[in-house]
Amino acid sequence: MRVTIVRKGLFRTNLPGLGECARVDMSAGDAAPYLEREMYDLLGFEPRFELLPERDADSELAPAERWAARI
Repeated sequence: MRVTIVRKGLFRTNLPGLGECARVDMSAGDAAPYLEREMYDLLGFEPRFELLPERDADSELAPAERWAARI
């Protein structure tokens, strides 16, 4: 039996200095947690980039962290 590892994208966002990118699981190795669209496509992550849900860059932060980031 052959096991295939699926690299997963979690959501897409826009980050200052990086631009349009995808938040990915740790299977991206050194590139995690964010990959630019071109690299996301090149490495064969799923689902396709355009099918990822969109989120704000700070939406994954806990409420206390979001508050501190705005101060």
